[in-house]
Amino acid sequence: MYSEIMEAGLTGRRGKMTGKKLVSLLLAISILLMAGCGKQDGTEEAGGTGSGNDDGQQVTMGRYTEVETDLSAQIGNAAGLYKTPDGKFMIVDRQGDFLVSADGGASWTESTRQWITEKRAGAWIMDVKMDSRGTLGIIYAENGGEESGEEETMFQSTLQCVLLLPDDTVVPVDFGTAADEESIDRFWVSETDRYFVSTMAGNIYEVQEDGSSELFLVTEGSPQTVQFQGNLMIIDGYEFKAPLLYDMEKEVYVEDDVLAEFMQENYAERGFNGAGWQNVCLFPGEEDVIYLAGRNGLHRHVIGGSAMEQIIDGRLSRLGNPQYGIVGMVFLDTGAFLAVSDQGKLIHFTYDPDKAAVPQETLKIYSLERNVDVSAAVSFYQIQNPDVFVEYEVGIEAAGAVTREDAVKKLNTQIMAGEGPDVLVLDGLPVDSYMEKGMLCDLTGLVDGMGQEVYENPVHTFEQNGRIYAVPGQVRFPVMMGKGDDLSGMTGLSGLADGIERMRKDAPQKDLIGLDSGKAVMKLCALISAQEWKNGDGEMNRDAIAGFLTQTKRIYEAQMDGISAESEQRLREAGENHVQYAGEDWMYDLIHYGFYMDYAAGYTNAFIGMNYSPGGYMELTSIRKAAGFEDTVIVPLAGEKGSVFIPETILGIHAASQKKELGEDFLKAFLGKEIQSSLSGYAVNREAFDEAVRLKGRETDENGGYGKACIIYEDGRELSLDLFPPTDDEIAAMRAWMETAGMAYIEDAVFEECVIEEGAEFVLGEREFDETMDVIERRIGIYMAE
Repeated sequence: MYSEIMEAGLTGRRGKMTGKKLVSLLLAISILLMAGCGKQDGTEEAGGTGSGNDDGQQVTMGRYTEVETDLSAQIGNAAGLYKTPDGKFMIVDRQGDFLVSADGGASWTESTRQWITEKRAGAWIMDVKMDSRGTLGIIYAENGGEESGEEETMFQSTLQCVLLLPDDTVVPVDFGTAADEESIDRFWVSETDRYFVSTMAGNIYEVQEDGSSELFLVTEGSPQTVQFQGNLMIIDGYEFKAPLLYDMEKEVYVEDDVLAEFMQENYAERGFNGAGWQNVCLFPGEEDVIYLAGRNGLHRHVIGGSAMEQIIDGRLSRLGNPQYGIVGMVFLDTGAFLAVSDQGKLIHFTYDPDKAAVPQETLKIYSLERNVDVSAAVSFYQIQNPDVFVEYEVGIEAAGAVTREDAVKKLNTQIMAGEGPDVLVLDGLPVDSYMEKGMLCDLTGLVDGMGQEVYENPVHTFEQNGRIYAVPGQVRFPVMMGKGDDLSGMTGLSGLADGIERMRKDAPQKDLIGLDSGKAVMKLCALISAQEWKNGDGEMNRDAIAGFLTQTKRIYEAQMDGISAESEQRLREAGENHVQYAGEDWMYDLIHYGFYMDYAAGYTNAFIGMNYSPGGYMELTSIRKAAGFEDTVIVPLAGEKGSVFIPETILGIHAASQKKELGEDFLKAFLGKEIQSSLSGYAVNREAFDEAVRLKGRETDENGGYGKACIIYEDGRELSLDLFPPTDDEIAAMRAWMETAGMAYIEDAVFEECVIEEGAEFVLGEREFDETMDVIERRIGIYMAE
């Protein structure tokens, strides 16, 4: 349906030692301090010297400690961290002045380049790199506007490249036809001040000081990052199974099986955000040494060597926090490291030989699937509590072969044997069953102790008989967006069906809600209805399911009745794309129901789907500020018992845990402002929620906006939506959702699949109603018996 989407304004180094003698001395010290701690994930893990604990057991000593400095007020969009020839450090910024430190990163002063300051007023600075003499390589795109006679977007602009010399002389770089045909993409500078530019087509050009260029290397992919170690060019990107090592003098690739195997086992799917952060940052160290920083920590590798040495364990470091994107990292001659994140945080890593390599206190946390917000919270809690080792276990890893059923059975076996985790992330687990069987601690005291610090409705979701057994760390909202008259009265399934049938009369051929899948319509409607499918005793409520099938059939038939051939083709292609990228069962994942731009483009009559976050709410409210959409309203999807909310990152403490006090401390930290402020959904902490919906910390442009949401459809149509912060009234409306949301949707995946898989036969007119109900009842009976 579309080829690219961008939310502009949202998304969002070298420290090479000199002298082999000094290198050898540092390596000898490193080996002495870090030997003898075994292996993990096929790597040699750094350790330290030993000492005894209170029980007389040997404790391995030596660990890197971290000090974080917040530079976000001075950094707009960092493009790299570099060490200059005179020993200073520089952070290059695409949006603001550069920062320079002459004291090892302890303090930073701003450095301005006038040409860039002036250019930013009429251009997007896409990439900036600096050589050792202060020359900058810059890739930028000119804005359109009044001078061009029409509004031009980033998609339409032609990227340009210049060298900006230390005296501010501008040298345009000439790529011939390559700039247009291949789309220049990134600028890179080697340790010996050679300039390179990579293209989306996978070609790498070398640029001379006079601005001329020539093709240097052709790769079978699109380079997202290029680093240098001596004569080696190290190239990585989405299409590469492992970083490519290219000898620039011999003009041949260098094989490194150890590095390739490590990357496949630990970072097979690597992520890159433009020319900024990457989820594994590769940078040069001592002679012939490269370092890799990512979620598994920091690893050291001698190129061509036989081992990957773990220097920092990601479980004990900010490096393990998935919300930290490392923009640049450098090795210091002292053996320390300096890094800057995409959030504008500077982290200084120094080795402490007197720190226990692994904390002796342990807290075990479990989730069925990996949860990025839990991973971030674990990292945060670990840093704030360095004497506690937080073990995070995941039942189903993305690349694993373990089924959900097998993972739940294994967890239940551990729990029954008294070997289960201390803290449970209950998303996807049978939380009702756990509460009924007394497997969860009473958290009422914890919740009551937080008082008005948290929103009352969400944190009381899992209350039974006056006791709270679990708390959601965040929530999300299914919403409807359209003209006020169209959405009026659309409460509950019957009201929703009435409203969509009314829409069909007013818009005979229009795509009403952007769906042509009966199962997808049923999944959305389940958000309102599924909590009624079981009686109080947990048995199937036949009447509720019958009503669900009847109303979803009305909705599906109204959507498809008389729809134009063009709209039907778009929907069919959209469904094929979902199947291609997410599989046949894509409709069961709510992540696929948040695309609102079709409504903004006029392709659909209304939007019914997910609002995941305050940033997403800003996008929805921005549509109301666009010309022609002034009568658009945004309302939560509602049932007869109130508006629907989806509790997520549901946390509980195992009743048999020996670490209940420590578990409560983790939950309290999770519900506190600092962790809540970094969540991907709506915070249940009031202060964190208020900062998020007000987009605190984000700067607006001269028009009061945050940028644009842009999309190019497959037919070439381009849509650009100006994004604006929510008004006070819009913020008040969202706050009211949090205060009044009274209908929690808690997914029972297997139960829902029984109803939807079999019920779709009736909704599509392929099976009679009574037969469908009988099949559903038999299938659910088998499920409940198990």
